[in-house]
Amino acid sequence: MLQKTPELTIPLNNPFQNDQLERSTIADNLTLLVQSTNQPFVISIQAPSGWGKSIFIKMWQAQLESLGHICFYFNAWENDFVEDPLIAFIGEMNKTTLDKSLMGQFNAQIKKLQNFGGKIARRALPLTIQIATQGLLGQETIKKASDILFTNGSEIANFASELAEEKIRQYETDKNGIQEFRSELKKFIKSLSTTNGRRTPIVFFIDELDRCRPEFTILLLERIKQVFSVEGMVFVLGAHRALLEQSVKSVYGSEIDQDGYLRRFIDFSVNLPEPTVEKYCKFLFDRFQLQEIFIKRRSGREESESLVRVFVHLATTYHFSLRVIEQCFTEINLVLRTAPPNTRMFPFLLALLVAMKAHSPASYTLLLGSLSKADIQSLTDELKRELDINDRIYKWTLAQFEAYLIYGYLESDEAKAEALAALKANAVSQNPLERSYAQQTLRFIVQIQAESSARAVKNLVSQISLLQTFSVAQ
Repeated sequence: MLQKTPELTIPLNNPFQNDQLERSTIADNLTLLVQSTNQPFVISIQAPSGWGKSIFIKMWQAQLESLGHICFYFNAWENDFVEDPLIAFIGEMNKTTLDKSLMGQFNAQIKKLQNFGGKIARRALPLTIQIATQGLLGQETIKKASDILFTNGSEIANFASELAEEKIRQYETDKNGIQEFRSELKKFIKSLSTTNGRRTPIVFFIDELDRCRPEFTILLLERIKQVFSVEGMVFVLGAHRALLEQSVKSVYGSEIDQDGYLRRFIDFSVNLPEPTVEKYCKFLFDRFQLQEIFIKRRSGREESESLVRVFVHLATTYHFSLRVIEQCFTEINLVLRTAPPNTRMFPFLLALLVAMKAHSPASYTLLLGSLSKADIQSLTDELKRELDINDRIYKWTLAQFEAYLIYGYLESDEAKAEALAALKANAVSQNPLERSYAQQTLRFIVQIQAESSARAVKNLVSQISLLQTFSVAQ
């Protein structure tokens, strides 16, 4: 099935079995940290988007569950439409308990948590007022404020007095409600952790926090600190630190100490190391489940290895970011999954064309039309300047590419003959590098003539650019 970012399989008996980024040691050390405390604790797993942060979190969650810990998973971005994350948290706890088939004995406790949580969660306030008052104003007071601010000034003094009284009442109500909720939460955690050999602490994973609205992000952090900070519960936040700091600035202004603010909520931070290009490509190969395509092919193993090897070379030379590499694999996945059955694979060409589209879109665009001999010469010269044909992989790839350009794009026999004559002249050149490259290109041309596969580059370009008719596998 064609998917942009399919889920990676996580075996329950060995969660890091498919860990191409080799992060199991980080998880092992974090597990020791979690198991060494029963106090409320918040851990931040930090990495830019696209570095495999979510996969790491899910693998680690599976590992902790296999060790007897009860874990909750909350995708913050999917829930930032709610006014207060507190309610969504309780919903996640309810759902996970149901999955454990233990709902009967926890029904009463879940209902109590929902009841107390509902009292705490108030209707969302306008952000400017919520910041100024720490969220202590009721809706009626807000309405009254908006009504009188634009009338006469004599009512302001009376309103200020009422406002002070309401703030005090609201403060006491919130304080008591939070204490009741935390007391009930402690009982709930104790009940869960003493059931069927479970162990503390309970771990609550919050992923995609950096993608949320700034207001939701800040409220979520404050809820963790104010409401969920109880013994036996550890929170794990998955986020890009720089984006969290932007959320703090957005809410509280650019003058605030973002790092100092976040340290109020986060006890320990770990930065996931940037994966190497090779590891990341193998990670994406597994994540897109491309092996299921190649395993059915007679030469599938060699083709898959060639595809990854060439693309790793190109991504390294072109200094692709991890985000660009992921986008390239999305296109590779598209081509492989929409190609008709038993179609011949051209892994070297596919890797080169996808990389060219990302690195030199103007040059790639030329392949969508007709090419002259001069155009082909210009394209191949450009690639030779960027890619060292002393490298065996690059020499093989570029020679194949040029051969298919000559026989796939040059329409007249005269143009083909001129290109062949130039290659034959270079094949006896005094320059050993140029001589070797020309000889390799001529060998590919002989192969093309024998196999009638001249349109290989054109067909691949059409598929990559969605110009060729194809059907999506169901």
